[in-house]
Amino acid sequence: MRKKLVSILLTSVMTLSLMACGGSAPSGTGDSTGTSAGQTGTTSSGGTEQTAPSGEMTEVGTPRNETLIVETQSPTDVPGQFNTYMQGTQAGFGIHQLMSAMMWEMDTSKGEQFGEVAEGMPESNEDFTEHTVKIRQGIKWSDGVDLTAKDVAFTFNMIMNTPGIGASDYYNSIFESVEATDDYTVVIKTKDSFPRLALKMGVTIWGNDLRIVPEHIYSQVEDPATFKDENPVVAGPYTVKSYDPLGKWILYERREDWENTTVGVVTGKQCPAKYVWFRYLGDDTTRQMAMIQNEVDILCEVTPEILSTMMESNDKISAWYNEFPYATSDDPCSKGLAFSQGQGAPYDSADFRWGIALAMNFDEISMNVFDGAGRSSPFGVLCNTSAFQELYGKPLEGWLKDFELDLGDGTTVKPWDPEYKNRMAEKLGITGDDAYLEDMFGMGCIKYDPEAATKLLIKAGLEKKDDGWYFNGEPFTINLTYLADTEAQAGRGVQAAYDQLTKFGLNCNISSQSSATWDANGATGNFEIAGYWPTGFITKDIYSQINGWDADLIVPLGEIGSGQGSRWNNKEATDIIHELAKVSPDSDEAYELATEFIKVQFTEMPFIAFHSGVKFVPTNATYWGNYPNADNAYNGPWWWWSCFKYIMVEFTPQ
Repeated sequence: MRKKLVSILLTSVMTLSLMACGGSAPSGTGDSTGTSAGQTGTTSSGGTEQTAPSGEMTEVGTPRNETLIVETQSPTDVPGQFNTYMQGTQAGFGIHQLMSAMMWEMDTSKGEQFGEVAEGMPESNEDFTEHTVKIRQGIKWSDGVDLTAKDVAFTFNMIMNTPGIGASDYYNSIFESVEATDDYTVVIKTKDSFPRLALKMGVTIWGNDLRIVPEHIYSQVEDPATFKDENPVVAGPYTVKSYDPLGKWILYERREDWENTTVGVVTGKQCPAKYVWFRYLGDDTTRQMAMIQNEVDILCEVTPEILSTMMESNDKISAWYNEFPYATSDDPCSKGLAFSQGQGAPYDSADFRWGIALAMNFDEISMNVFDGAGRSSPFGVLCNTSAFQELYGKPLEGWLKDFELDLGDGTTVKPWDPEYKNRMAEKLGITGDDAYLEDMFGMGCIKYDPEAATKLLIKAGLEKKDDGWYFNGEPFTINLTYLADTEAQAGRGVQAAYDQLTKFGLNCNISSQSSATWDANGATGNFEIAGYWPTGFITKDIYSQINGWDADLIVPLGEIGSGQGSRWNNKEATDIIHELAKVSPDSDEAYELATEFIKVQFTEMPFIAFHSGVKFVPTNATYWGNYPNADNAYNGPWWWWSCFKYIMVEFTPQ
């Protein structure tokens, strides 16, 4: 049966003007514990029909039918720390989703920003060095004090004047002054032309590091970078009610004056859940059982195998689609293989990187990751969301078909393979026209061509002998790494790549790393080939997604800088980034420069992308309904993004 696909990031492509059940009973600082939240009813249609008994209480003492329970992917090491300007604060533990005040938020269904604390978009002078921002009136902090331009100006200046805040150096390099000229007007002066104020200081995907703080609280603090803020005064719709001193959960309570919160003022709507309980659930088995037993309403991400088991066991559990591919493919972070080019040869050679790409059979990789589900994303550091495919991918189709690689022996190869979608459709029994199949599987992929791969690796300086590959006279081994125990798509992709490269004849090692080691190695370049995801795409203007690839930001291997850890050093790409920074994001010139950048990085292949972000994100409709899905795509299933608070207002009690 033909399956209908709905594009979450592309309601209308040309409207895009702009472009992340704990085993023990909870204990802590709050209410007394209650009973468990799940009850099994009668069996129906091979699954279990779940009921929602009235009067049932959660383990933290709140009525279950008034409590939205959301999974957080990891516990926090700093329970009670809610200041996101202090190192170690885990913003995704509900902090930036429920409490934080952003200057500009993101409507993912339109690919457009809108003002949250700001009343609208900035008004800039001709050379984009002075920007006037009107502040939205009516927002109050949770202690009843009005949020005004003074809070906004104070936050900017606090960041610039506090060296312990990570963004301080960057802000000082950009801003000349930020001043509140009246209660609801801020004038921002930049040292150079800065046409992307909202894109850089507002949300475009996961969130933004600029979160407005109450001046009357933080001005009394000696060092904002070391202030825990255990009893936060917030502008968002929820405040902290209690938290686990072991860091496994936080319970939030809706503000009584919800109409004075950011969400209340922007939308006029109240979040229906009185309480939101963010919980770390534990391993996959525990997560699965918690969902089946109605002890959680929303999970962050699971594998397709876990999703299938849950859906068979509880008919209230669903995902973005209720049939194949089940997952959304519009998370704007492609997963694939990153090269640490700061390591030098051969990783800094485009011939080597292309040789690795052509040595792998993407059809087999796709089946090994998520059984063929997902849209191919062959465009390097720009993720192939449905919006990208329409805006940039399809206009480049002719260029891709004609693109050639010099193999170094007088021959060339055309590496573009437009038939991937048709092969996958046949393999999986999917029918539909080209547009339908392209939305599901993508426009194409990198060709599988071991002969061309061999020639390119030799061109890059490798030598093939009877007992394997050599480099500089020594046996050549590639160390592949991935993040342990999370990000299944990325991890499975690296494992599939290991199988492919080993089959090709390369000697490879593979290992997983803890998140702390993984993060440090990614920033310092301490890897060879790894499953990082330095990609993105959500708005037509790509500057915010690519400015980190500016070669001028590269620091020596082993150091942490403000650019990408891969250390791709390309002058042509850097020149384009510099030019793009000077032009209006809405201009034809910005689009043309973006197109040229895409061509350059495709030619250089600094990152081999496999699929766009494929997310299996289950919801449970036992207690709450009207979650966004393919048939009701008012937003995406991004519970871990800061825009979650705007998704929540649409939920309905069951």
